[in-house]
Amino acid sequence: MSKKSFSYKLFCHWVGAVNRYYYPHRYYFGRENIPADGNSIVMVGNHQNCMMDPLNTYVALSDRKAYCLTRGDVFKANKYFGEFLYWLGLLPVNRMNFELSGEKRSVNIKEANKNTFSDAIKWMSEGNTLILFPEAGHQNKRWLGYFSLAYLTLAFQTAEKMNFEKEVFIMPFAHHYGNYFNPFYDFVLRFGTPIKLSPYYEKYKEHPRSTIREVNELVEEQIRGLMLNITDLDHYTAIDGLRQGPKGREYAKINGFNPDNLAEKQLADKLLARELAAPEKKDALDRLQAVETEILDKGMRDWVVDKHPGKGNLALRCLLLVVLFPLLLLTIPTWPVIFIPRVMYKKKINGAIDVMFRSTWDFAISVLATLPIFWWLPTIITLFFNWWAAIAYFVAYPLLVWFALKYFKFWGKTRGVYRFVNDKDSERIYKQRQSAIHDLNIGL
Repeated sequence: MSKKSFSYKLFCHWVGAVNRYYYPHRYYFGRENIPADGNSIVMVGNHQNCMMDPLNTYVALSDRKAYCLTRGDVFKANKYFGEFLYWLGLLPVNRMNFELSGEKRSVNIKEANKNTFSDAIKWMSEGNTLILFPEAGHQNKRWLGYFSLAYLTLAFQTAEKMNFEKEVFIMPFAHHYGNYFNPFYDFVLRFGTPIKLSPYYEKYKEHPRSTIREVNELVEEQIRGLMLNITDLDHYTAIDGLRQGPKGREYAKINGFNPDNLAEKQLADKLLARELAAPEKKDALDRLQAVETEILDKGMRDWVVDKHPGKGNLALRCLLLVVLFPLLLLTIPTWPVIFIPRVMYKKKINGAIDVMFRSTWDFAISVLATLPIFWWLPTIITLFFNWWAAIAYFVAYPLLVWFALKYFKFWGKTRGVYRFVNDKDSERIYKQRQSAIHDLNIGL
């Protein structure tokens, strides 16, 4: 198994500290199920939030250095950045439908990944942990996509390298985020039950493909059970909007769950999704889907329609924004932390803007650049002149970041209220949504 160097440990502590700030409440379940460091383990999870998925898994695995297979194009951005990713334990994988195109897709895909797979097998055979996401690309919805079976090929080839004399574990896990894009929301990480491959060794020798498919079904079944898996994609907007809004909180309370605890709220959401899958709910869901689509097209959100705010609410919000504006000016030193990543949000990847990279850029740029430059560096410089001022700046800076983000979020919600109050169709939309939810007959 790989030892963590001092520099690696130091960097991990820094990342962990920012991670705890970014996600105030992190819920871990089943960590006791993970086999001890020194075993050959392939950790397999759902891919919901780009780099944040492996990062949050790394933070949870504080007792070991794990390796992770990562999209290959990231390593091509810069030579030194690629070396930095290797140092972190990331290995490049070129995906069939992403990094390679045209004739290269069919000819060079295996050759491009040959060294990575060879390294992964070598490290696992030495008793290390490998993290990967068989969906290959991340999802933009809370559902489980199609699995590439290469992860099981790697696992069985590792067992073969060890002459099928040692155990190889498959460790299913699943992420769940309170919000994909913004900080100060919570997340849940659930680990399942490890699957031993040794009972399948003999069968694999005779029928490798059918054995891999059999084990994969067990892995997928566990991950589906661990995550919120909304399979009704025709009504996804309706179901996801309902569970995330005030009605979803009310549903959780009615069924005995605490909506302020994301782990409990996830269980309530799973119950709601199953209940809405009943055939008799289809007509009402069709209507709700149409209303939800119109709400999004108008730039509004469910919480605005649910609250049904009036002009008085809008006026109070505007007054609060004006009163707090002088305090916002005090947060100007924190604005680079907030706004520099937004330049990267709009960066095109494979010819399109991928909004799911938002929290990835937010976190990565904060860890590697903006926080060291605008938080640590001024603190160190100020120490040479006034150590009290340095301590005050060091303590105040994270609080100012928090206030600025809350202010801008409140400003965004006020804009949503303004749209609702001034939209001639808002009353009709409110009534249609209420009617559709009532006809779903889920106790709301």
